[in-house]
Order: sequence, then structure tokens, then C-alpha cells
Amino acid sequence: MCIPSRRLDPKARRSMVLGNLCLVIGLLLWNFHASIPVRRIWLDGVSGLLLGISIGVNLSAVRCARRCREEQI
Repeated sequence: MCIPSRRLDPKARRSMVLGNLCLVIGLLLWNFHASIPVRRIWLDGVSGLLLGISIGVNLSAVRCARRCREEQI
């Protein structure tokens, strides 16, 4: 489901930005774990946590955006 960003209120926009940043950081940690000098167990846990946060935040932002009305400018 594609929701145009101009229809979102500022809180939903910030939530989607946070969710997308967590997604990018989590995927980068997950893909480039060999070049980072930290134990693999911790890296898997942190990347999984960030991916989970991303899923939760993005779903709640989409849910909030569907319930909220369009702002009048």
C-alpha cells in the first residue's frame, strides 16, 4: 500500500523516517558483519532488533496514517 508523504501528518512522517533508518542500519549490519570487529552473536542480535523495530514502527505509521485525516494547509 502506497501512501503519499504529503498526506501524512508530521508525527507519522517522523515515525516512517525512524523505521526506514532502522531498516537500513539493520540490513547493513547484517550484510557486512565480516568487516566489523565485534562478536557475531551481538551483531546478529542488534541487526535483528533493528529490523524488528523497523517492522513495528513502519506498520504503526501506516496504521496511524490510514486513521488520520489529511491536514489542511
